[in-house]
Formats: sequence, C-alpha cells, structure tokens
Amino acid sequence: MRSEFNGLKSLIFSENSSAFYVHCFAHQLQLILVAVAKNHIQVASFFNSIAILLNVVGGSCKRRDMLREKRIAEVKEALENDIILSGRGLNQKRSLKRPADVC
Repeated sequence: MRSEFNGLKSLIFSENSSAFYVHCFAHQLQLILVAVAKNHIQVASFFNSIAILLNVVGGSCKRRDMLREKRIAEVKEALENDIILSGRGLNQKRSLKRPADVC
C-alpha cells in the first residue's frame, strides 16, 4: 500500500510522526511461494494437496471437531510430560519494537 491511495504511508506519517511502516510479511511470502510453485511442479502439487485437504476438513464441522479434540489431547499429554511448559509469560509471541529500539 506504499503507492496506493496517494501514498498512504506519507498520509499516515503526516498525521503521526512516530508511526512506522512494516511491509506485510505474509504478502511477501505469498509472492515468493507463487513464484516458486510456478517453476517447480512438486511444490505446486504440494500446495494443491494442502488446498484439497483444507477444503475437505473445513467443509465438515464433524471432521474439524475431531481434529480439534485430537490436538487438545496431544497438548494435554505434552503438558503432563513436561514437553510443553506452561505458566505466566510462556508461549507468547513478542510484539514489534519501535524503530528507535531496533539497530
């Protein structure tokens, strides 16, 4: 969105000078995956298989519930065997830092 809408980035900066721009990593990753899949049949086939799997599982509440229950059982077992640690502040993603905090 850098160049869309009369430079959305510059409009935001004019309103708030402490704002900062972070390009969408998910979009960059998607563009890379599309480029790779176009050149490699095996990669394209893998993503087609994943899409079919998601459609089959996502189309049925019963299948989705079965997968969810299985995952819950796996997590409970991992917690009991101390494979996954639990407690305050654990298993949390860190947020982005301000530009001044990053070298």
